Amino acid sequence: MEITGCVDVASVMRSQFRAMHSVAGQLPGDRQRRLLLLSEDQWPSWSAFQAGGPFPAQPAPPVMLQRLATATYRLATLAARQSMSGR
Repeated sequence: MEITGCVDVASVMRSQFRAMHSVAGQLPGDRQRRLLLLSEDQWPSWSAFQAGGPFPAQPAPPVMLQRLATATYRLATLAARQSMSGR
């Protein structure tokens, strides 16, 4: 099997952050940090990455993609439940 294209991992990661932020609404940064299971030391690096900076050292991109997917799913599920209950 030959791979003919290259995936821009940074673009995929930034796209996933945008997706999470669109669902997260106005959650404070600290709440977003905790949803992504990031330490207080890791959060500034990932915030800078979202703004176009380099990849942070930790967690590794596959781990971070999983965390973003999980956080986005949880937020979307919560939003759906709240809209069903009339909140």
